[in-house]
Amino acid sequence: MISKRVAGLMVHLMLLGICQADSPNVIVIMADDIGAEGLGCYGSTIYTTPHLDRMASEGARFENAYATPLCTPTRVMLMSGLYPNRTGFRALISKQPGVRLPTEIRTFGNDFQDAGYHTAIAGKWQLGKFDEHPGQPTEHGFDEYCLWSWFYGGKKSSRYYKPQFYQNGTIIDGAEKDFGPDTFRDFVLNFIDRHHEEPFFVYYPMALVHSPFVHPPQLETLARSQYPGDLDKSTQAFGHMITYMDDVVGQILARLRQHGIADNTLVLFTGDNGTGRPITSRLPGLQIKGGKGTMTEAGSRVPFLAWWPGTISPGVRDEFLCLVDVLPTIAAIADIPLKRDVDGMNLAHNLLGTTGNNRPHVLINYKQGFFVRDRMLRLNEDGRLYHIPVSSDAARYAERETSAAEFAAHRQRLQQVLDDFMAIPQQYDHRTDSPPASKKKRKKGQTDKKAAKEKRPSGDKDKSSSDDN
Repeated sequence: MISKRVAGLMVHLMLLGICQADSPNVIVIMADDIGAEGLGCYGSTIYTTPHLDRMASEGARFENAYATPLCTPTRVMLMSGLYPNRTGFRALISKQPGVRLPTEIRTFGNDFQDAGYHTAIAGKWQLGKFDEHPGQPTEHGFDEYCLWSWFYGGKKSSRYYKPQFYQNGTIIDGAEKDFGPDTFRDFVLNFIDRHHEEPFFVYYPMALVHSPFVHPPQLETLARSQYPGDLDKSTQAFGHMITYMDDVVGQILARLRQHGIADNTLVLFTGDNGTGRPITSRLPGLQIKGGKGTMTEAGSRVPFLAWWPGTISPGVRDEFLCLVDVLPTIAAIADIPLKRDVDGMNLAHNLLGTTGNNRPHVLINYKQGFFVRDRMLRLNEDGRLYHIPVSSDAARYAERETSAAEFAAHRQRLQQVLDDFMAIPQQYDHRTDSPPASKKKRKKGQTDKKAAKEKRPSGDKDKSSSDDN
């Protein structure tokens, strides 16, 4: 007679076998600090990105993909499928003791792990210190990890040369000439090598291309191939980092082809926020100053590529996508039921060419700032209305404020959507650098709208957001 334990194990193995046979692998790659204008496939005239350009030509390139303007809110939103005002992660995570991504906030790592996938994360975590909370990666669903240590033992570490890693429970100090992104890349490639015959999920929040702007160890000649003569040194180094990042993505796609699993692997590539403000990128006839940390198009529009040979039809997608949609979308593609409510939409049909509901607008929250954006207008929480249609890069990046009477009905409609978004309460108890609006002190009788209008304009600079290390 078979014992209950053996019977349970047999059922588990049968389910795992089904997962192995039917489930696609999923890799989510997110670069650090790169707006859509940073890639050749989005029109850059100065940066060289042959692998990402090929990925775009072989897969789907989303013209209207959006993140929050800064690192922490986007990372939590991407992993959890929840808006920043719901999780409370609305600004840069604090370095104060005890602050971390709560275990109550489930991530796509938890979901894929529970579904029988082998899971891994490499690169930048920065959602809590590892010396205070050493179990963070595993608690959020990752079987294996190799992550930049960020702050450890009271000291900030390097992500680039002479890096420090937290890998599977151990702190590792790199040598003087070691380049951190190489270690993260090798970790991902090794993970694919070991698990290519079974379903796997990889989240790769890259260290590149965030400041400090350094020259990677190779590919400088290729990076310089499109530089104009008047390009400043910081942008030259930034462009070199973009080309190096592009090569890392190319190596991952090549490894999938090498193992014969490219046609069973969904790969997504995106960015966590707009390009850093010291950088000015160039599109045909247009120069775009980095908008990181600002509630603008340049601060929140990011690249988004989806590659799955034989499944995703190549072409441009004009539908809206927000990074809060990634979790429900990939869960649906992998046939993983979510047993909780999320704010993101399942947009799998935009990838697969099937029917489904499209996102009518994008909602973004950063600190005390909010906006709603549709295909023609953006309404910020301070009452400013911008006419920024998606019809061209010049139009979308113009930040043209409008009070035209013809948009009165549109303003009213967007205001209701924005009010509903701003009313979402914080549901998780933790500390961040920016407390929820309900805890801000206001003058007696002051309304939310008055408070919003008295705040700094949304596009103004914020010194704290120029470097989110």
